[in-house]
Amino acid sequence: MRVLVCGATGCIGSAIAAGLRAHGHVVVAAHRGAPDHPDHLAIDYTESLTPVQWAQRLQAAGGFDVVVNAVGVLMPVGEATFERVHTHGPIALLRGAALAGVRRIVQISALGVGRGPEGLRTPYAMSKLLADEALAEVGHASSGRTDWAVVRPSLVYGPRSQSAALFRLLASLPVVSLPGRGRQRVQPIHVTELAECVCRMVDHAAPIGRVIELAGPQVLGWRDMLACYRAAQGLAEPLWLPLPMPLMRLGAWCAQALPQKVFSPDTLTMLERGNTTQRNGAREWLGRDATPMQDALWHEPSTVGTLPAPLHFALRCTVSAMWLYTALVTAGLPQESRVLELLARCGFEGQAGVAVMWASCSLNTVLGLWLLLRPNAWAYAFQVAAVVGYTATAAWNMPELTIDHCGPLIKNLPVLGLLVLLWATARGTRARASANNRPHVEFAPAAVERRHRMV
Repeated sequence: MRVLVCGATGCIGSAIAAGLRAHGHVVVAAHRGAPDHPDHLAIDYTESLTPVQWAQRLQAAGGFDVVVNAVGVLMPVGEATFERVHTHGPIALLRGAALAGVRRIVQISALGVGRGPEGLRTPYAMSKLLADEALAEVGHASSGRTDWAVVRPSLVYGPRSQSAALFRLLASLPVVSLPGRGRQRVQPIHVTELAECVCRMVDHAAPIGRVIELAGPQVLGWRDMLACYRAAQGLAEPLWLPLPMPLMRLGAWCAQALPQKVFSPDTLTMLERGNTTQRNGAREWLGRDATPMQDALWHEPSTVGTLPAPLHFALRCTVSAMWLYTALVTAGLPQESRVLELLARCGFEGQAGVAVMWASCSLNTVLGLWLLLRPNAWAYAFQVAAVVGYTATAAWNMPELTIDHCGPLIKNLPVLGLLVLLWATARGTRARASANNRPHVEFAPAAVERRHRMV
């Protein structure tokens, strides 16, 4: 069959196009700026075309048996508004496809879209809903000549997913911020398995004519999902930082001015509502449950560089030696090291200075042994805090040290950088497995996955 895939350069569209080719179909990739080539068709939903004009363009391109619309934006940018990209443009195309004799139309929507009490009311969701309803009307008006399916997937992850790239980056940080307590419910599905479901809908012999919700097999909390990304990269447990939701909403509002297309008030509202389904059609269309996220992520290359374990340990030893050496010299040679004189300049004289000296020795010893023997997120956090605290205190009370030609304070910057590096690349107890011992799970067909990576 000849299949037109609209939005074929995006995350979902490219996966669907690759899957359809693996199924033996002739795929024409439709997208903005498409080259003049038989396998491509230039479309732009910001143009005002009538259904008749769309029908003429489809027929001029050779006609199609199936049209898949996978065009979508999470945030409006310039002329690419929700109304044009999700509503007016797709509706005109879908009606034009029916006029052109297209046998089946598949519309990629979003989970949570609907008019029921649980339906989302965000501009994003409502713009998708109008196109979904228009497609159902087209199917009914055609008296069975044009079959249809509205696919509403949960959170989609995988290659080319901008949101997944952001989540992977956030999960790789030493300190991972969470919206509230990070308990928002999601049910992620891998883009390759979503694409396989759509391919089987294209091949399906009987009429479909309904809305199909697709999601992964597990309901995860937001924090659990980020932990999956982190574990797949072989990283140790981070520090989890809950952020109040009012602060997150302010951040989402401000983020609209940044060069990103993922974080906005709409996407935050969808996250707060939850992204799960009780009518998961993945088993029906895959013939099995979708792959759990923690297993599917093993099939993707890690984007985080890790230090070789011996080098990581050697660098840890150098920082540990710094703390232990400082404690030893301070305790053993308080006069020769002039530590009491320095403490006096900081306002600690006499017995107070001696008490602070021993407290500092104890702290340095604990930091050194902690980093050497039981390194974890809190160990690195205290290391960083101690370096910053010591440096700031010395700079405030002894400003001449900031312009000393030997740089006694400025040398703390590379120490701080080394600590952050060690913290960010600390490997977890379940480090990322090699190709020989990855989990053996049934995943999307290898041919689909290979083609997707080549597109």
